[in-house]
Amino acid sequence: MRIIAIAACEFSRTLSGAAWNPVSRWRERRAPILRLTASDGITGIGEGWSRQQDIAAFFERLRLVAPLLLGADPLDPMGLSGGLPAAAGWAGAAVASAIDMALWDMRAKREGRSLHAALGGTRRVVPVYASGGLYVDGKGPEALATEMAGYVAQGFTGVKMKIGALSFAEDHARVRIVRQAIGPRTELFVDAVNQLDRDGALLWSRRLADLGVAGLQAPLPFDDIEGMAMLQRQGSVPVIASEAEFRPEVFQCLLREKAVGMLQFCVGLCGGPSRALALIAEAAAHGVTATPQCHATAVLQAASLHLGGAHPNAGRVEFHMFHDHLHDLLPPGMRAPRAGCLSVDGVTGLGIAPEALDAPRAPDTGEIRTLWSMAA
Repeated sequence: MRIIAIAACEFSRTLSGAAWNPVSRWRERRAPILRLTASDGITGIGEGWSRQQDIAAFFERLRLVAPLLLGADPLDPMGLSGGLPAAAGWAGAAVASAIDMALWDMRAKREGRSLHAALGGTRRVVPVYASGGLYVDGKGPEALATEMAGYVAQGFTGVKMKIGALSFAEDHARVRIVRQAIGPRTELFVDAVNQLDRDGALLWSRRLADLGVAGLQAPLPFDDIEGMAMLQRQGSVPVIASEAEFRPEVFQCLLREKAVGMLQFCVGLCGGPSRALALIAEAAAHGVTATPQCHATAVLQAASLHLGGAHPNAGRVEFHMFHDHLHDLLPPGMRAPRAGCLSVDGVTGLGIAPEALDAPRAPDTGEIRTLWSMAA
């Protein structure tokens, strides 16, 4: 069996711009998706992380390495994706991750198994948290509390919200009202989107502990590992980082320096399922839980959920309620939580049929365009 065709696709969806976080106002969401087709007709799909304003860099890198994939054996994901020429920067890492994901999807389908099983996992249900709580124009704390309580009513037992854009008093009030709305048994995480300084992060950590918050994501700039180590040591809630990292040596440094209480990664950037499994195991060796991050389409969401079922050290998986792009393509068990968990059982591969990406879509749900394709 050989890879005979590659297609580069782009998902895009226009958003209102009313929702924002401390660094981004969401007027559009774009995501790179690829398809690999083998000589036996099986197609694997993968998605890579991307910088929204520089998504072209992903496709330029993919076009460069695509000829190396044609004619290759797709049943060796680790060997094939790991054998691609090295490239500095996020685009090379994201392309390698998407290729690895598509290869694993293809392999699992050929074996007639779900991706998590093909990866060696045995967990059929995966703990998740509902990710939302963005800032929205005209939306006050009460409406935010209603939003987050609504996720609990849907069956989630963990939620995440944003902080870091308003004054400490205003944001603290937002966290407090959410805690009251979701009750004491629901896990609450907050994401500062790298906007705090060391003193502010330490204050937040101690105040968040008083509200029973389970973790503080991205409290400091990505490169302030020393500051995160201080915060993990002196603060009162676990530090969660680092979703936009792709360099193995940085993940290793975060663990070695005890800078995180939860190691976060994006399977569409860190090296795909192959490398993500290794990261989860490395975190376990340091006594740290790993948590997959996701804020793109259903392809990346499905891969993140399967990673959650592939290793016992994978903690809660992010399930995004704002970036819910293409979520209608997910199997029902991967959309509707029961007791805080989603099911990764009873599917083959990722659980998303490649042909479903070609189905007509309503204008407000986004579109998928094939940018170019190559065939052997």
